Amino acid sequence: MTRVKAFKTQKVFSKLMIGFGVLFLLVGIFAIVKLFIGKSGTESSSVDWTGFLQGFQGLFFIVLGTYNLRNEKYYIEWDEQQLRFFLPQTKQLEVIHFEDIQTIQVKLFEIQLQLKDKNYTLDLNTMEDEALKQVKAKFKDLQQNQNRNNSLDVA
Repeated sequence: MTRVKAFKTQKVFSKLMIGFGVLFLLVGIFAIVKLFIGKSGTESSSVDWTGFLQGFQGLFFIVLGTYNLRNEKYYIEWDEQQLRFFLPQTKQLEVIHFEDIQTIQVKLFEIQLQLKDKNYTLDLNTMEDEALKQVKAKFKDLQQNQNRNNSLDVA
């Protein structure tokens, strides 16, 4: 069973972003609370936006870090009989038996599979280079085997 991740994710970097996001959010909240507590007795015409901007920046880092961690669950895997993939386009586990594939087209960052009743397009733009090479090599081998079997059937 060979499994490759469908996204380039760096778990440590994502967790670091979430940590900095929480830190910036807390500093922003503290600055906003300090601003409102300090203004209760005095009137001032200028507003200090630093706390709001830091809080927004913290929320942005938290959202970005969790988005990166969420993308770690997507993969493509195969064995000798079937291909399984869980990708964001389909949002569900898909299983394709190799004998059901009628045609395979391998492009630069895309693989198109035509089955009897359905077509699949695997988008490989987000994969790491080594994983991309692995997947493309597997599908090129399948494509060559399919062409070899078709030429034997014709002869």
